[in-house]
Amino acid sequence: MRTTLYSALLTLLAAGVMPAGTVSLTGGGDLVAFNASKMPFVITLGEICTEAPNSTCTYGGTQTLDTGTLAWQFQTPNTESLTWTFDPDDLSGPTGGTFSASDGVDSFAATYTFSTWNDDGTADAHGHDGVDLNGTLTITNVTLAGSSDPNQGAFESLFSLPGTTSYNFTLDVGDCTGGSKYVACINVPDPSAQFLSLTLTPETSTPEPGTLAPMAAGLLFALGARRLRKAVPGIARH
Repeated sequence: MRTTLYSALLTLLAAGVMPAGTVSLTGGGDLVAFNASKMPFVITLGEICTEAPNSTCTYGGTQTLDTGTLAWQFQTPNTESLTWTFDPDDLSGPTGGTFSASDGVDSFAATYTFSTWNDDGTADAHGHDGVDLNGTLTITNVTLAGSSDPNQGAFESLFSLPGTTSYNFTLDVGDCTGGSKYVACINVPDPSAQFLSLTLTPETSTPEPGTLAPMAAGLLFALGARRLRKAVPGIARH
């Protein structure tokens, strides 16, 4: 009984601090353009963009998921005021950027924003480091088909759904080229970067502090009462 109470208390307290597993996604051939010749510097996530007036740039990839195929993509409005900009420390934007992932049946949608960038610390074959682009996905919609979908378990397990409300992510790009030459990504003329990796770290919903404290207190009381019954003659033990 005491072991059970201890285990329950530890599980309860850990629920608010234990992160779910990191998700690793595979990319395709889409490119990231670093436009360092503009002021402020701008970055285009996906160089293939639709035509005005509702132009968007798409950047994504596919991979095998159980017996199906998972497709994911970023979509960003392609207007000068909505591109995201960077300086030596931070990224800002975009406004209206979205992210989606689907196996053709199950899916989730999110908004995305970037916050920081940094050198990834790994040199390519030409001696140039890649760039980590860091940000947040905030889930806006989740669609799960139910038991009729044989891949739903794999989809839920990969993305820690249901329960995840947002993801911190890092998009690592590199092998940058400018014209026909390999160059540093943050450079003039404007280079294009290849996909290296995309990782998502789920942020799951946790009990409210006002709920968590009474639950923990109740378990501690139960443990104390059991000790008291064991120590004081005349108090029955169950």
